[in-house]
Amino acid sequence: MSAARWSTGAPPLLQSAGCAVTRDEGESVTRDATIAKEPHERGDPVMTAAQRQRAYRLRRKRAVIDAIGEETSASRVTLLAMLSSDLAMLDDERDKRMHSALHSSAVRILRVLVTRYGIDLTDQS
Repeated sequence: MSAARWSTGAPPLLQSAGCAVTRDEGESVTRDATIAKEPHERGDPVMTAAQRQRAYRLRRKRAVIDAIGEETSASRVTLLAMLSSDLAMLDDERDKRMHSALHSSAVRILRVLVTRYGIDLTDQS
């Protein structure tokens, strides 16, 4: 749509839950009626590859923390990261007092994976 199609010459204003939202051709709309721009257009520096990798690692760590106790809704990547961490800590003989908690966590994760992917553990082929 172009601005010429509107009688006022401005984009239409949408009211939703007390938020004013505007829409313009080719731009995304945000809830506070500001048009989202690319980081370099806002004056923010563009992230380097190292910064993007660090942000990715932090998102993965947060996903693992958020998935504790919510294994059924966690992504496959998050479940595998959790299982890997649990198994690595179970291999560590220095901290025996955590083994029962780690064991039950690993069992919960394995149950979710077996259920989600329909793995038959009794199949002998």
